[in-house]
Amino acid sequence: MATNETLTNGPVESLSSMQNTSDFANDPRMHFIEATGKWTFTSDDGLTWEYDEKNQEWCQMDEESSLKIQQLAYSVPGVNESEPAAPVVRTKRKNVYTTNDDEDQNNKKQKSNNSQKKKPNTSVYVSGLPPNVTVEELAEVFSKYGLLLEDLQTGGPKIKLYKDDQDRLKGDALVTYLKEESVILACQLLDDTDLRPNEASKIRVQKAQFKEKEPKLDGQNNEQTNSGKVDKRKAQKKLQQLEKKLDWYESEPGKKAERHNKIVILKYMFTLEELENDVSMILDLKQDIREECEKLGEVTNVILYDKEPEGVVSVKFKEKLSADACVLKMNGRFFAGRRIEAQIFDGKRKFQKTGSKSNETEEEESKRLEKYAKWLEKGGDSKKSNV
Repeated sequence: MATNETLTNGPVESLSSMQNTSDFANDPRMHFIEATGKWTFTSDDGLTWEYDEKNQEWCQMDEESSLKIQQLAYSVPGVNESEPAAPVVRTKRKNVYTTNDDEDQNNKKQKSNNSQKKKPNTSVYVSGLPPNVTVEELAEVFSKYGLLLEDLQTGGPKIKLYKDDQDRLKGDALVTYLKEESVILACQLLDDTDLRPNEASKIRVQKAQFKEKEPKLDGQNNEQTNSGKVDKRKAQKKLQQLEKKLDWYESEPGKKAERHNKIVILKYMFTLEELENDVSMILDLKQDIREECEKLGEVTNVILYDKEPEGVVSVKFKEKLSADACVLKMNGRFFAGRRIEAQIFDGKRKFQKTGSKSNETEEEESKRLEKYAKWLEKGGDSKKSNV
């Protein structure tokens, strides 16, 4: 509410000359209050003045009226400023706890996904086959490098010969082994070789590449549910039977067997008569055998047993897979008119050679020679040597 005191002096005395309300809008110091329909002015000394348009004069407002005018000027529609604002309630953040069961479940899912990704590929893709090739012929050749998986429907080896729309052979096939190691051997030893030794029949053997199958319709899945369970049981039973048939399969191989399974014994590589006629043949033959075997993997040792009438040579590889490949490649080959026999060393047979002690195995000889080498490095005292 305005008082009767009018604006006659002070720092706003110049406003007394302003009586035309149309000029007020151009002055940034003026404020029009819509609630009262009047113009107001706040001087530098903090006093608020209100213009009385009827009397055409400025009147000073008391403190209470001035406060209400300011509230009306800065009020927000729909907000009751007479009520205190509600206090802000800060809620505590809830901790989310997981149980061990949830973690175990996640770990199981992750393991199952990893196991699916790491599913072994035991198939090889063969191309360049002659048009009259048969499953039996391929089985005879490829079974030399590992046990073939059995086809549950036919009972024969799992070999698929691809045909065109007119039921004619296309010249390629899929051969499936039981073990993934057989795939490596087959690719290494059969690729770019002749399927039939007596004619030009070069084939290519590569690790098979599979594409993901498209998802089947619900109806198709339901129709095959029962038969799928039966086939799964049969497949599991067949796999167990095939595992038992493996010549080189050991359920729990011992450390001794692991040492021997990298050594290959080659027989009929020479005759004693040949060695007597040519002493230098030992070095040349060992070098030739090493070069040939190194095509299959790193060779760590070659020993020629010149006291064995069977012409025995042992080849030690760094990896077991290389030793297996050597047996497959060398067994049955002819060398100098003799048929070679190749097999993994059983650790039992003791072979004789010049300079070796009686009843001394190859491993014992290796340890003895190593001990002798250390003795030589120390100066070589004959009284302390057991060699």
